[in-house]
Amino acid sequence: MSIAGYGRALASADALAQRSFALRALALGSLLVASLAYGVATIATDGSAYLVIPFAAALVILSLLIWPRLGIYTLFAAALLLEEWGIAGIEPITGQLHFFQNVSGYTSIPLRFSVADSLVVLTLVAWLLRRAVGANPAARIGPLGRPIVALAAFFVIGVGVGIARGGDWNVNAALAELRGPLYLVLTYLLTVNLIRSRRDVSVLMRLLVVLIAVKAAQGLGNYIEMANGPIWLEAVTAHEDVVFFDLALALAVGAFVMKLRGRLVIALYAASPIVAATELVTQRRVAFIALAAAFVTIAILLAAAEPRRTLILFGGASVFFLAYAVLAWDQQGLLAQPIRALKGAIDPSSLNARDLSSNWWRELENLNISYTLRQMPLTGVGLGQQYLFIREPAELSNFVYWRYMTHDAVLWIWLKTGIAGFVAFWVLVAQTAIVGASLFRRLRSPDLKLVALVPVVLIAIQVVFSSVDLGLTYSRTMIVLGVSLGLTAYLTDAARAQEAAA
Repeated sequence: MSIAGYGRALASADALAQRSFALRALALGSLLVASLAYGVATIATDGSAYLVIPFAAALVILSLLIWPRLGIYTLFAAALLLEEWGIAGIEPITGQLHFFQNVSGYTSIPLRFSVADSLVVLTLVAWLLRRAVGANPAARIGPLGRPIVALAAFFVIGVGVGIARGGDWNVNAALAELRGPLYLVLTYLLTVNLIRSRRDVSVLMRLLVVLIAVKAAQGLGNYIEMANGPIWLEAVTAHEDVVFFDLALALAVGAFVMKLRGRLVIALYAASPIVAATELVTQRRVAFIALAAAFVTIAILLAAAEPRRTLILFGGASVFFLAYAVLAWDQQGLLAQPIRALKGAIDPSSLNARDLSSNWWRELENLNISYTLRQMPLTGVGLGQQYLFIREPAELSNFVYWRYMTHDAVLWIWLKTGIAGFVAFWVLVAQTAIVGASLFRRLRSPDLKLVALVPVVLIAIQVVFSSVDLGLTYSRTMIVLGVSLGLTAYLTDAARAQEAAA
């Protein structure tokens, strides 16, 4: 390099250092000003509790400016651990933190914004500020960026369609419907741009395994308390927790087939019996159907890496399941729960009163969805608009937006974004399967192969779960899905590095 080249490089390095120093100086100065203002205000108001909020916000902002990926870790952990909605009959501490609930729902402050909303926005702002001073690498959209951004664009258009239709357009319903898809897009983009090292990925995988185990143990504890208590609960975990349980069980099978070792895998194996037991006591039919889809997906991927072990394991499991199905077909109790899901699909008359009532409500809902799509197949009704009812089902008093959101969340996308948004969703699903399968084949490290299973298996579970439940509108599932899909960017970099080194 010439002397002039060295000079330009040094000048560029100096400029970068100055910008980074300026950012930290600004953050430190802001914190000092906030601390002084907090002290003055505390004296003036005799110590109002509300004064904690701006000081805490300043501390969070400073932390995110220094470590913006901390926002991703926190969102991911909260989505795995904290309930979004209450569970009737129990009040776990994880459901009392109001992390996903609008501030207006539990305080007198009229703010339709949650702590989770604030954290994702602050993380985005922190990343953009660091980008502005050159403290982060260049922005990128990752291998799944185009279909995700396209899906987001169609949801924004859906808001416009809802407004244009006028009538009883409900802004609160529109915001509630938009929240889940926005979480998917923003957490995906933040993960793509902030999670760039193997250590970052390791942190997320450890959070995934440990917190799913904690959640399963909590659910099992709820069941034991219920069984020994005066009342019988409708559920011992939140509905969407089974998505995470299914993912953990599928990953445990993947780790076993690939003969993985290490502390993470040991933790995964140790958690599996607890997760499986909790899966049984949740008594959610969709949990077992989605788990079957996860096992089929993972078997296809594993067959390319370990064909003999995959054939032996899944062949033996198939024989065992057939024997189990014959023995448990007419049985009751927890051990017969998995076959109950299959039996109910084949013979609806075998369902109990609770399941028959649920099926009846969903059949009416599907009838109304079909009617609405026949009336407006191109644009849908738009966000913030009720879909059309040809037959009125019983009112769901515990679900505020039941006239706006449907249990079939896959068709809900068509209802709200039109046929173009529905196609964009399936393009995302297909692209995830293609990219994930390609990465699983290309990556040489078994540990990274396990990570590559996460986005593919999770989106398969999500599609099945969301076909009968509100999976694409839950904040928790969309955050975990967004982060998981975002891991494909790091995995793509790792695959290219391994191929270049070969």
